[in-house]
Amino acid sequence: MSPMIHDALPTASVALMNYALAALGCDEPAPLFGNSGLPGAVECLDHNVIIALTPVTEPLFDQALLRCAATRRRDTLLIRHGFHPETIDPVRVDVALRSITGPLLLTDLAFFRDRDQGLHLVPARGGLSVKLGRHGVEIGTRLPWNCLWDRAAGLECAAAQIVRACRTEHQG
Repeated sequence: MSPMIHDALPTASVALMNYALAALGCDEPAPLFGNSGLPGAVECLDHNVIIALTPVTEPLFDQALLRCAATRRRDTLLIRHGFHPETIDPVRVDVALRSITGPLLLTDLAFFRDRDQGLHLVPARGGLSVKLGRHGVEIGTRLPWNCLWDRAAGLECAAAQIVRACRTEHQG
């Protein structure tokens, strides 16, 4: 990957980008060029996915996310993580999924690790979830847990992995 994107992003952003890219199996993402209106971003051409990251925790980029997904015809994720991901600031992901009628926006999703180590983005309550995998972004109509204990365990597992990833990236 081009070192340019790493130089421009905070270390927490780089760690979270690598966390999501590992789930996708995207080895060589390309920096996103052009005026997308999104903060630092990369695209995985083989998976038709754009991943943007920001330490801004407020949902300020919804319109840019929708515009980018529509113009580039790619599923677009924005990871909002704050300066202390999952220790003080919750990590939330907004997703614009491409569709025939225009992008579908899912907001305030949390990372969730299932029992088979699959990585999902899930809502706080019921609704659509998203799976990140080798085939890109897949929408799920069923939530990836069977009971509230499974839900809590999956959210906790992903949060712990994020904290470890950010500490490792920060320590060099």
